[in-house]
Amino acid sequence: MNETVLASQPLYRQVMVKILQQLAAGVLKPGQALPSEWDLARQWQVSQGTVRKGLNELVAQGVLTRQQGVGTFVTGKNAEWGDYPLIDGALARPGAAQVWPRSELLSIVPAQADDETAAQLHLRVRDAVWRLLVLWRQGHRTVAVDEVMLPTAPLADLNILYVQQRVTLYALLQLHYGVALYTQLQLMSVHQGVAADVARLLKTEAQAPVWYWCRLSCATDGAPMEWRRRYLAAEGVLLQTSGPSL
Repeated sequence: MNETVLASQPLYRQVMVKILQQLAAGVLKPGQALPSEWDLARQWQVSQGTVRKGLNELVAQGVLTRQQGVGTFVTGKNAEWGDYPLIDGALARPGAAQVWPRSELLSIVPAQADDETAAQLHLRVRDAVWRLLVLWRQGHRTVAVDEVMLPTAPLADLNILYVQQRVTLYALLQLHYGVALYTQLQLMSVHQGVAADVARLLKTEAQAPVWYWCRLSCATDGAPMEWRRRYLAAEGVLLQTSGPSL
């Protein structure tokens, strides 16, 4: 989000953007405490109430968490990744640390809805959609690739510019379009065969088996907004699908 667009946003949203940009840039890290609301208010020359409203929104989204009497902290959870952290296969033992991989948006291109996407997003087959490829890394290792389908109509000006400014897809949807997503459906299975560009990114054969995780996310009014197909590397990492994820 450039400075002109940012300046046109309500002040509390500007606070949200600044926090999200610091998270994306690695200035703020999982588990790290934020400065006090008063310190942030002085730093950004806004009221303490404005800072609190922006932080409250990020707490509601699971980006931040509050500890009564202690402060506000960055969670380890990544909303775009989902509820289930990774556990390194080499460290899969009781008490092993959870890992939340980092994302990199590779492309946004116009596409046509296939049968599955059309059914999930309540579109017609071959309706216009955006197709996004998102790479997920644990350290330097690629662990997953997401193929994200979004309806074009409500997101006509969607572009890759936010990557250059280091704001996540979900942050962009929330701050630019006013769309907050919640997960309505998710399924996991073993999938045989992936698209050539996905196979190349995962460094696997196009017909090799991969973990397949699909997820439908909707706006708060119930409108389906995102059909996400995730392909996870079959070896080297485990996905924690039970127990606390924060």
